[in-house]
Amino acid sequence: MKRSVGRAGSFGLTLALTLAGGGSTLLAQPRPAPPAPISPGADNRSPEQLRKEVLERMRALRAWKIVEALKLDEATSARLFPILSRYDEREMEIGAERHEIMRDLRAATEAPHPDDAHLTATLNKLLANRAKERALHDDRVRDVRKVLTPVQQAKLVLLLPRLERDFAGWIHEASGRPGPGPGGPGLGDDP
Repeated sequence: MKRSVGRAGSFGLTLALTLAGGGSTLLAQPRPAPPAPISPGADNRSPEQLRKEVLERMRALRAWKIVEALKLDEATSARLFPILSRYDEREMEIGAERHEIMRDLRAATEAPHPDDAHLTATLNKLLANRAKERALHDDRVRDVRKVLTPVQQAKLVLLLPRLERDFAGWIHEASGRPGPGPGGPGLGDDP
């Protein structure tokens, strides 16, 4: 049994290093810290390029943590990560939609004379967006159940929200905005 755990751990590290595109940082830190903020003009990369790189690094770190926590073998990892990736893209679309809805809601409430009909319609959009997000999470759980053992499923269901909170905190920290918690935006808030 120990041999399979060791292989899963080394595979996880190899996977994370491959996805991250570099190894010394992950090898030196058993618990990786959030990446240091990079100014867009420092190396002529566009904000979109930087955003893409950060997302890739976050996915690599998430992959490493999942492989370690679930003690995944190569075959299971090869089946799991495409599923998670597919849901990541859909989740980002829903998040972008929610961001626009929240922006519209904020503007509508701050108007000199808020329009009740517009506020009601915007709140309905927000509720529909949240329902889409819940349905997406449920679909993701159903799909990963096809490739993971019950113990691995439970660990993943507990791990993903914690990773998402950690990543959100790092992003808020790097952007200089307050994160969730005392003094920061609450659930559902979009700064």
